[in-house]
Amino acid sequence: MLSKIIILLTICCLLTGCEESNVIEKLAVLEAGAYDLSDGDENPIITTVLFPTVTKEGKFDTMTLTANGKSIHDTFLKVQNLTNLKIVGGQATILFGEELAKKGIINVVKQLRRDPEIGTRVKFAIVEGTAGKLLEKKFHSIEDNAEFLYMFLEREGKQNKVLVTNQYRFLRDYYDDGIDPVLPVLSYEGETIGLKGLGALKGDQYVELLNLSETQILNYLIGDIRNGKLMINLSDVQSGGNYQISLSSVNSDIDKKINITNMNVELILDLKGSVLEYTGSMDISKEKYQRLLEEQIQEYIITNSENLIAKLQKYQTDPIGIGKIVRNHLTYEKWNNMKWNSTYSTLNIKVKAHVNLINTGKSK
Repeated sequence: MLSKIIILLTICCLLTGCEESNVIEKLAVLEAGAYDLSDGDENPIITTVLFPTVTKEGKFDTMTLTANGKSIHDTFLKVQNLTNLKIVGGQATILFGEELAKKGIINVVKQLRRDPEIGTRVKFAIVEGTAGKLLEKKFHSIEDNAEFLYMFLEREGKQNKVLVTNQYRFLRDYYDDGIDPVLPVLSYEGETIGLKGLGALKGDQYVELLNLSETQILNYLIGDIRNGKLMINLSDVQSGGNYQISLSSVNSDIDKKINITNMNVELILDLKGSVLEYTGSMDISKEKYQRLLEEQIQEYIITNSENLIAKLQKYQTDPIGIGKIVRNHLTYEKWNNMKWNSTYSTLNIKVKAHVNLINTGKSK
């Protein structure tokens, strides 16, 4: 809550040079915005905004306002008419409802981009269901939904490179030829907000949900990782049951190669990490079992990576950037003449992995 006070006071100080004076109690500083499809064609966009409020006694709370309109700017004008507070921009998080995301979000993003009060680092996410309802819902364990969302996405982005999904990265991947954007998918079932997985987009349209295990694998396929984490479930060779292994301090390098002659792509992953916890029956302090464990992890990565890639090819979405690899090995004319979507769907993509466990850590 202290951070909220500081932000509000800072904004007021920045605005004191304007002709119109701004009093903190008269401002609605937007913390988050949510965009959904409406049921009608006349006003197709539903905008929901959340902002903190301050009473004369100095108590803080949050308020949400909702309006339907023909465009984002139309809904903002209507939202302004719902409050006597002066609305000030500065959203840190933008949410897109599931139905809107499936139809396509680029028109909304373009309108947001033209707003000077919305920075390139504003965080984007898709909401399973209606995005506005997530902002409106009261959670016993969450004081401010917008602040929770920002901190949640910030933390997830630090732990998983693939979850760094701000406006800059979305537009970069959308406009780049040979790669598709991804966005985190949030759910608000029960009494908390959670990460459901990763939304794979074809262009600007949400086409498929990648679960948390697939998201974890994709994180290591898109680029080099430093000080990452990896949690996997494997079958125990000795007992026949299942066990879990958690790796920390993971450093990985991904090498992407292509043979243009036969259009074969090879992804080579080199991964080093420390065993944080192991619940299997092998004594992995012994080298032979450590080597066996490395082989099992390698097989897990290869199998799950190729399954994930097959899924991405089915929906013709390319968050790994396979298209960029192909494009960079072709002339501009050949790339433009290639029917990339159909080519990508049938492309032969193989994964190789080499795992090196630095230490064996803690075991059950």
